[in-house]
Formats: sequence, C-alpha cells, structure tokens
Amino acid sequence: MTQLKLQMLGLSFLLGIIGLVAGCSPIPATEPPTVRAFAIVQIKFDGSLWNESHARASIISQDGGESFTVPGGAIWAFGDTFKGSRSADGTPHFAGGAISCAIAFLGENARSYPPAFEYLVSSNGGAISPFKFLPGEQPTARYRIWPLGGIHVNGQCYLFYSMIEVFGNGQWDFRGVASGLGRSAVPLGPYERLRPRGDWRFPVAPTQVIEADGWLYLFEIREFSGKQGVALARVRPEKIEEPEAYEFYTGAGPNFSSRKEAAALLVGNVPGQVSVAWNPYLQKYVMVSSSDFNHPREIRFLVAGAPYGPWSPPVARMEVPQYAQGKRVEMVYCAYLHPELFREDGRVMNLTYSTGLQNGGFDANCEMVEIEIERR
Repeated sequence: MTQLKLQMLGLSFLLGIIGLVAGCSPIPATEPPTVRAFAIVQIKFDGSLWNESHARASIISQDGGESFTVPGGAIWAFGDTFKGSRSADGTPHFAGGAISCAIAFLGENARSYPPAFEYLVSSNGGAISPFKFLPGEQPTARYRIWPLGGIHVNGQCYLFYSMIEVFGNGQWDFRGVASGLGRSAVPLGPYERLRPRGDWRFPVAPTQVIEADGWLYLFEIREFSGKQGVALARVRPEKIEEPEAYEFYTGAGPNFSSRKEAAALLVGNVPGQVSVAWNPYLQKYVMVSSSDFNHPREIRFLVAGAPYGPWSPPVARMEVPQYAQGKRVEMVYCAYLHPELFREDGRVMNLTYSTGLQNGGFDANCEMVEIEIERR
C-alpha cells in the first residue's frame, strides 16, 4: 500500500477504525433543537501552506496540521510528509523518501501568511519525525505513526499519536494498532513515547485536547453501529501520563465512567477528524468536523457552552473551492481550528484542512482559510 493512499484515504477513517480498541455503548447522543449561534459573513481562502520554510526542511507535501499552544507560540503536527525540492515554477522533485509524522514551531509573532514554520530537522536540515519506533516494531516499513492532538501542561509538551500497521499492498490493507502518548520538555521535540508499566498503549486517540474546569478533555472519533461520531474522555492534568486515570463520557449530566466499554457518543454523525476551540467572541466552544463522501468539500461547525455539551447540530457550513493547487479537490479531511491565530477575540477564525486532489500524486498540501463570523 502506498503512502499516498494512506494520506488521501486512510487518515479520514483511521480514527474511527481505532475504535476497535474499544467500542461505544448503544447510548445515543441527544441533539438539541437547531441553534443559530453565528453566521459566516466572509471567507478568505489563503491557499496552500507550502512556503520557504517547507523548502528549507526539504518538504514537498504533507497533510494533517493540528496545532496546540506552547510557550512562545504553537506546535503544528503533520501527517505523511514527503521529501524533496521544487523548481522555481513549483514542479516537485521527490527525493529522500517520506516520514509519517513531522512537527513545526510557529512563533506567536509569526502570524502572517504564509506561516513561517520552524521544523524539527536532522543535522542535515531535513525534516524528521519526533517519534522513534520501538525495537519490536521493526521493520518500520510496516508501521506508520500519525500525530493526534497535543497540549502543553505541567511544564511539559504532550502529543498523542496513532500507530497503524500496513499488512499488504491493497488500498485498505492497513489496521489501527493502538494510540499512545509522547512527552517532551521542549516544544520542538523529539517526543519520548511514554510506556507506563512497560506498555505504550493509552485508552484514547484524541484529535483535540483542551483544558477546562480543572480537567483535560479529549475528543476523538469512534465508530458505532457503522456510523462515526465524537466520543469524549477526560483526565486530571497531573494524571495525563496514567492510562488508568482516564474517564469516558457516558451521557448527559455530564456523566463519566472509568469503564471505557460504557462510553457513549457525545455527538453523532461526525466523520473524519474533529477540532474544538473556545471562542471568546461567541462565549462558546466551536467544533469543526471534516467532510464525508456525500459532502466531500464541506466543513461543518457546531457549538456548545461546555466541552461535554450539549452540542448543537451544525450551525454553519462552508464549502471549499472546487480546485486547489492546480487540481480538482475530491475530498477534504483534517479540518483543524487554530485559536492561536484567531483575531478580534475569535470573530475571525483561522482553520486549515487537507485535500485529496484528483491525479495529485504525492503533491498535496494543507490549505488555510480565514472565516469572519457574526453572532446570531
């Protein structure tokens, strides 16, 4: 199986597949009546993130792009990252292979577009993964480590990750192994894969981690009865490194249990990945979800007054342009909010998304967009 197929297709579904570690109980999430929290009044599509900072790290293309704030700025975590160089006209020249995870630091004063990233690189200047494979995971050609959500807490930087295994050459010949947690004393890694009591596996695979009310809330996508939705876990900040300390949302109240098998979906009918951020302008949390095959270029927005909800149905939707980076957009995934780039207290929100491009080959990068909203 090529990394391209993993990049284009696998990441949109992996986080649901990782639900095989433990499924959700058949307790449906109750959605409140339609809520109008805001309307989108203007959208500015900035275009591809690729710029000189990528070139310096020998990066041609990558997907993902979730970010979390750290002292002095933010860390951005990317998925499949392909190496090489570009001609002056933008033509890619692939060389040096690929890595399945890359991270970059974006300083708090580097808010202009395109973003001036500082990548984690080797001594020769090329991007490297912040994670290392363990001896039992060799050969590494069988495995990928994709980054998930991260957070800076307790004076440390933490980055969750998903481990998957490739077992054949077919389009769907991969499976989720489990998820883990990495730790670093400095934002730009590398990140040590934690192994409490000798086991690196953690009970959550969150694409978003936020801190509120004395808890860390962890949002992930799980599959139940053939449908994907958002599941929620929480843990005290000081216990983030203890797998047995995590609790799982079991229903409105809010109710949480230490038994993962009792978990319920927080929000139903949410595919792909999920991103959540506090918006001071709205005085609400905003959730962004990726598109599905029925709406391949649509991004949806939900709101709630607390991380555990109740979450509204989609209050706003946006459709990305039909063409990007010179090719037709077939699918949008990895839609991530970047609150460190919000302006006017969140009246102007920034997000990025990854694109599956028709005949794009390995040459596809994240796109950035600014969204002006109005309270309703």
